Amino acid sequence: MSYFIPIAEFGNYLLYSILVGHVALQFVPEANKPKVNIPIPVLLLSTLGIIIFSLGPIVQTVAYFQGGVGLALAIKSVLFDFQVGRAWIFIGFMATFLYLAIFLKGSKYVQSLFLLLMIAAVGYSSHVASLSFWPGLLSHSTHFLIITLWTGILIHAAWFSKEEPNWSKFLRWFTPFAVFCIVIIIFSGIYLMLFVVEPKDYVKSWVLPYGQMLLLKHISIIPVLVFAFINGVLSRKALKLPSFNPKPWIKAESIILFIVFYFTAVMGTLSPPHEVEFTVKSEGSSKWVEWVLGKNVLSTLQLHLVPSFQSGLLIIISILFLLLIIISFKRYKPILGVVFGVGFIVALYFGLIMSLSI
Repeated sequence: MSYFIPIAEFGNYLLYSILVGHVALQFVPEANKPKVNIPIPVLLLSTLGIIIFSLGPIVQTVAYFQGGVGLALAIKSVLFDFQVGRAWIFIGFMATFLYLAIFLKGSKYVQSLFLLLMIAAVGYSSHVASLSFWPGLLSHSTHFLIITLWTGILIHAAWFSKEEPNWSKFLRWFTPFAVFCIVIIIFSGIYLMLFVVEPKDYVKSWVLPYGQMLLLKHISIIPVLVFAFINGVLSRKALKLPSFNPKPWIKAESIILFIVFYFTAVMGTLSPPHEVEFTVKSEGSSKWVEWVLGKNVLSTLQLHLVPSFQSGLLIIISILFLLLIIISFKRYKPILGVVFGVGFIVALYFGLIMSLSI
């Protein structure tokens, strides 16, 4: 069960991105985008998959309560009394209508309406919406929409498009659009983070499972930005070369984004540490962090960053990995760029964790 929930959350991000990208590209003139050929069954299965994968939080909540009230009562209560249950019922209806709209080749406006309502339901069921309804609903829905919009267009361009001379026109408008998305994602992400982790407790939260995923998510965004720079700026220049094909690099960027999705998915299954010190004392810290540090973490009151030779060396290595991503672009090796991106995440993660002093 503990493995199914993160996979379901990851699946949700991926399927929403596919659908959002499909609908969004319908609003782009044919001359300004590569020809995308995504099979209709993939879109239909995506709508059905969302209904199934959205069950993840419900299964998790039911499992938590069934021991006290029984399975039948737990299911009934979660579906009709909890935001996550009501959201799933609503998403189920909207996904069914979206399925029919895609199957019958309905208006792009109708498809976008159903999809926006589904995304609003995701925001409604979020943790931040339960803390502060309207701010949480709007911020989480906006964050989720922009992420799936940016990633969805990337997925379609990278994995479902054909080789065409339209790439230069596509990159010409997609580059500023991606920059806009990144800015909104960063600001909305910081706003959402403030609901669960205070800035003064950010480093302290790393000793908790939630904080671990939050740190990994933030680190993994950095190579995404490097790939976005490559695809947005350098690729436009490289398109002047007849032999250059930007698709593999867009695929590489989408793969790194999938890594961000996974960390986000795992993070969504963990309890947010509103009070880090209290959470450490009541639930304990991450066993993984204790193993890396070689000591038990019983309190975070004296926790702070103290760089050592080993941690400093790892951070320097992580910076070199970023430079190697750009070098790999000059060598036309996108797969190496992905490897270096993963290397950056690993090196910087261990460099920061090994800098913790208790």
